[in-house]
Amino acid sequence: MPAPIEAGLRDAIAAARERSLAAGRAWIDDAALRAVTARFTDIPTLAEGEAAARALVEDAGWVAALLGPWIARLRGDPLFEPPFKSQRDALRTGMVLAETPAASVTMAAIDSFAPAARVLPDTVVVGGRVSWTRYMRGGEARLWRWRADAVDANWHGGVAAPARPLAVRPLTDGAVVRIDGRQEAMLLVDPSAPIVSVTVTLRVGAAPFLREYDRLGGALVRVATLDDAAARSTMLLTLLRELGQGDAAVFDALSRDPAFFVRWDAMREWLAADARSALPRLRTMTGDPHPEVRTAAQAMLPVVEARMGAAWPG
Repeated sequence: MPAPIEAGLRDAIAAARERSLAAGRAWIDDAALRAVTARFTDIPTLAEGEAAARALVEDAGWVAALLGPWIARLRGDPLFEPPFKSQRDALRTGMVLAETPAASVTMAAIDSFAPAARVLPDTVVVGGRVSWTRYMRGGEARLWRWRADAVDANWHGGVAAPARPLAVRPLTDGAVVRIDGRQEAMLLVDPSAPIVSVTVTLRVGAAPFLREYDRLGGALVRVATLDDAAARSTMLLTLLRELGQGDAAVFDALSRDPAFFVRWDAMREWLAADARSALPRLRTMTGDPHPEVRTAAQAMLPVVEARMGAAWPG
């Protein structure tokens, strides 16, 4: 590319970036956005959240009000970037339209011609949250669903009941679908045209875990926390130990975290960093409220005591 053209393009991109940033800063006061987020303000219960979510997706006229100005701007300014968080993979393009502490509102488009649209995953996910979706275009797909018994916050790693397939549903344009992600998983199968959807996912009333099941056999494959703070704590524990920055007070505090798996991760990392200082707290954790932590502490205590005795006789 000739240097003057390259420089001009670079300047055009930089100028468009400035326009995009300015528009993003003004976006929080957009009337259409405020009309959506206002529906999910002061939502203390799941029932109220579901009522608001259902009302929003059953009358999707707000989508045009929200996106119309940005579509018009893109037509006149192709380098402009609308202020939506977006993500793209081999199958879908998604973006976040609105977020509140109680819910997120997202939009997705699935490319029915993508090779990934013809490949079924090995697992299905019970996402832990209730959602309401309006399929503005159903793509003539089929909605497959599975049901799995809920796993509560006191689940301690035992054998879980398998996910069971439910009736298959044809997906028509305009269909409104509720998925109870605390005990249901879903897949969209064999679309013959693009699928476009708007989804409200409720944070209020969520399950503590995300669960993944084998699609064919239904067996539980994986469990992960939906608590972002707890997940960050476990990563930070490992980082602190690796860097040699975590002292006994930090590990002790996190060994008392409300999340049972954070408590045990803290103890495990503490034992790896300084088993001698961790030993008194390990003894108290043999009476932890959570059975998994109690079992782990009771199994580890004699091992650590034996090693301490061997390292420091008397």
